[in-house]
Amino acid sequence: MKRILLPFVCALIASNIFAAPIPYDDAKKARGGMPIYDVVTLSRDLDKHMGELIAVRCNFRGKDIRHLKPNWYESSIWQPDPEKKGKFANVRVMIAKKDLDAFKSMPTATSGDAIIVHGRVEHDVEAHFSFLRLVSRNALP
Repeated sequence: MKRILLPFVCALIASNIFAAPIPYDDAKKARGGMPIYDVVTLSRDLDKHMGELIAVRCNFRGKDIRHLKPNWYESSIWQPDPEKKGKFANVRVMIAKKDLDAFKSMPTATSGDAIIVHGRVEHDVEAHFSFLRLVSRNALP
């Protein structure tokens, strides 16, 4: 019985991760006290922030965008690692189909300007990876 239910329950949980919308109003309300992390810091301990709505400061997006699910795309956001010269840190992100054009407008090469993106840290049970589910992008100081 457990062998039959376990895959079903895992699939149900994974499908809810991508199906449940994140209300923009919740993100807007939380922005006032929302913690802002650098990609370098967040990449080291992404799992510690599971379920949190956070802001991430990055410099550019990854060039590759993969179509993983019908309405979801996977890519990454990057930032130079100041501790390791010439190296970069990245965080995997999931982008809704409706937000893909806005994500593509981000630069793909390193720039001096910081970009702030907002998202919720989540985990894909089927694929066994954690990611930042993007909610919005704003130019904050």
